[in-house]
Amino acid sequence: MNILYVESSRSWGGQEYRTCLEINWLNAHGHQAWLVCNPCSQVHDKASELGTRLITMSLRSRVDPLCSWRLWRFCRRNKIDVLKAYSSKDHWICLPLYFCGIPLSRARCITDPIGSKSRAFVFKHGCSQIVADASVIKRQLVREHGIDPAKIEVIGSAVDLEKFNPPRDPTKFRREIGIDDNTPLIGNVGMIRPDKGQLVLVEAARLVLEKRPDARFAIVGQGTGILKRGINVRNAIDQAGLADKIIMAGYRWDTPDVYAACDMVVIASLRTEASPIVLREAFASGRPVIATKVGDIPEILRDRQNGLLIEPGDSQALAAAIIEFICDPKLAAHCAANGLRHATQHFSFDNMMETKLRADVALTLANAGSNPDSARCVEREDSPKQSAKELGG
Repeated sequence: MNILYVESSRSWGGQEYRTCLEINWLNAHGHQAWLVCNPCSQVHDKASELGTRLITMSLRSRVDPLCSWRLWRFCRRNKIDVLKAYSSKDHWICLPLYFCGIPLSRARCITDPIGSKSRAFVFKHGCSQIVADASVIKRQLVREHGIDPAKIEVIGSAVDLEKFNPPRDPTKFRREIGIDDNTPLIGNVGMIRPDKGQLVLVEAARLVLEKRPDARFAIVGQGTGILKRGINVRNAIDQAGLADKIIMAGYRWDTPDVYAACDMVVIASLRTEASPIVLREAFASGRPVIATKVGDIPEILRDRQNGLLIEPGDSQALAAAIIEFICDPKLAAHCAANGLRHATQHFSFDNMMETKLRADVALTLANAGSNPDSARCVEREDSPKQSAKELGG
């Protein structure tokens, strides 16, 4: 199949990373896939480092006739079977191409309300299918917006199991941040945003350190947006007098080494999360997990079986859970082993991609049957593959 992903975000995070992994997998398995992204953006730079096939184009606004024409020309010359969009802006950018007959798969990875009626209308009538990261998203779309459930596929995110569970040196990351082998290390991985709950974690860390002053915390990730929210977390750490106890390690490519170094992983999200990749990575790494009851986390993490569940925003409950894992290594090991088993059975990246491909094939077949005029609108040419320069980006 030939698949074009459109990513207008300029910031780099879990969604953008997963998109690049999907594209790389498709190209490695005999398909053709591209990522359209903004030049001089974090997405462009990080995707280049990953070796993702890129097309650069200025994706400045939702409605841009020149951008739509360039994308349409690329789709026409490269025989694109499916367009993929992950955000509202990406969806609007792709909308003219959908109305020209190119199947559009709209991903939905968060549980935030859709908002305006126009956005809900676009979900209902402006895409071929919706791929939801979690069943909670499908229920929300059907219940709150009346979207046909048959239009929504639920395909959970996954990870490269071999990447996260070979023998790893648990001391590598610890040495870098100056933590010895016997110090309890609590890790938090992900973009630094208000909805990720890092400020709640800072308060929980203060409570933990009152009882376990030997504990240390590592926040791994970068801030996003104009306000650089990482600064807000740094300020909270400084105001609490915990700069020597909570390490902000910034963005890291070597997350398998980070997980291996941690005694536990905390997901403190307050909202938005649907199917956090960090939960899957931590499970695949054999780490005990403490997570909040948001998104599909309660459907995956069973309290005291493969982790500890807490209410979002409750710093006292988070602190109590951290102390419990520190003081009860048998419980921590029990949860870690069950989490690893769950990851092995359910979080295979290959299986996820094969499921998505089956959905894409069904989508193109359905489109060919229901929209015979699309062949005239998106004429297939036997022309060579188009380069980024030819696209005019």
